[in-house]
Amino acid sequence: SSGAYVGAQVPTTVGLAAAPSRKPECQDNFAEEECLDGQECGNDTSEPRPEHLFMGFDTRPFLPLGLALSTVLGGLSMLIFQVPLISRLTGWTETSLWACLCPLYLVTLGCMAYAGLCDPGQVRPDAQSSQSQAFITGDSSSQTSEQQLPKRAHKSWQYRRPIRRYDHYCRWLTNVIGLLNHREFFVMLAGLVAIALAGVVVDVTLLCIIARDGFAVDEVLVVLHLGYSAALLALAGPILKIHAGLISRNELANEWRRNDFYIVVREQGEQVAVNDLSDEEFNEL
Repeated sequence: SSGAYVGAQVPTTVGLAAAPSRKPECQDNFAEEECLDGQECGNDTSEPRPEHLFMGFDTRPFLPLGLALSTVLGGLSMLIFQVPLISRLTGWTETSLWACLCPLYLVTLGCMAYAGLCDPGQVRPDAQSSQSQAFITGDSSSQTSEQQLPKRAHKSWQYRRPIRRYDHYCRWLTNVIGLLNHREFFVMLAGLVAIALAGVVVDVTLLCIIARDGFAVDEVLVVLHLGYSAALLALAGPILKIHAGLISRNELANEWRRNDFYIVVREQGEQVAVNDLSDEEFNEL
């Protein structure tokens, strides 16, 4: 069969590749200890993959520390070194430059701390039966023994109760992104990209001025900060683009990964949900 997506638009290769088959244990068993597939339940405590190892050590627990520390050090470099240098070379006052940069760093770091440390939005205790635990992964038929949980709720290994409006597990924050920290997560992403863009613009401008005047020591420091800014932009930019698209479609990352809202139009005009296709039909798209 051949067809095209209808509804929210994402690149075909990305949308299809992001929909692995669900594990039986995650469909039938809702207990936290029995749902260990990271894609289904947000579990990140499994054995580290080779790409997560550095000289034999698991790097995943250091990702939040690295993100926060690099942002702080990058901000200190910008405020202590780049700002005075810009002021000296361009004549702009340091106060005006600090007034632009300080709020950006403070808001980004504040949202980073909130998104990483707060409760992402667990289902309230009175919304669950004390004898039963269940979670919803886009299927409105999932219920506790007494009442139905909120739609879009999902069970994560980190929390005893399902997370309302579950989006994804963020390994850079080692926390779930859900109802109560999704906005802060997005603001953090936007802040990181803005910091990276500002760093690239400032550093390239300074390099042009410094190269003309011949300050070798200053050049080394600016090049190092430029490398950091470029790396941050390469990491955070694509993530921000994905989440901006999801938010514009009112779609969660967990739903996008499972292709919950995507259909294929057959040649006869029949609309079929992507998840209802056979493996052969799915692979032919």
